[in-house]
Amino acid sequence: MQRNHKICSVCGGLMHRQSKTCRTCYTNNKIKLGKYIYKKCEYCGESFRTHQSQINVNQGKYCSIICARKGSPTRKRTRAIVQCSQCGAIVERHQSETKRRKGNNNFCSTKCWYEYNQRENHSNWQGGQSERMTHEYTRWRKDVIKRDRGFCRLCHSTTKIEVHHIKKFSQYPDIRWDISNGISLCEDCHKLVTNSEEYYEAHLQFFVGLQVVVFDFEEAA
Repeated sequence: MQRNHKICSVCGGLMHRQSKTCRTCYTNNKIKLGKYIYKKCEYCGESFRTHQSQINVNQGKYCSIICARKGSPTRKRTRAIVQCSQCGAIVERHQSETKRRKGNNNFCSTKCWYEYNQRENHSNWQGGQSERMTHEYTRWRKDVIKRDRGFCRLCHSTTKIEVHHIKKFSQYPDIRWDISNGISLCEDCHKLVTNSEEYYEAHLQFFVGLQVVVFDFEEAA
């Protein structure tokens, strides 16, 4: 016999209870089954058993807590009916979900959210990588690096050089490939100015206007 098991004093069977008898024996010998009534749940219609004492106090109407919450006339539903912006499905959303939502779009699933937030609908969309991966972009990048002599114009590093658009690539299509709109930056400096173009615009334009001069100290010596 296991540690927490006891023997029922009526049927002699093993039980995991603190009382003297098992649940079956207690139900058969103690509970007055005549006072239990079978009713239909007022919400789902399923048959369930309830005690007469609950009926006397105007209870015992629902088969479960879930049905009691859904069917109670005093419990107001606070859910809003919304339409999925991707597939058009009608779904329910709690008021707290609609309040913390960013934007005016609603989605019925993560799949619809992902399918909707592509290309132009994504917050970080900048015109698409396909427009950058062209011969025009390659030539523009080489010209900018050549003008800056392969140096980062902020920290003067020569490792991991990248080319940055001073005015945003997506907002100024007319000057995308102007050399004056590009500046050579190392990886760390590029991360610093990315998404802060307006704040650093005047500073970057100032550095672009300066000529890069490289001194060879060995020849000078």
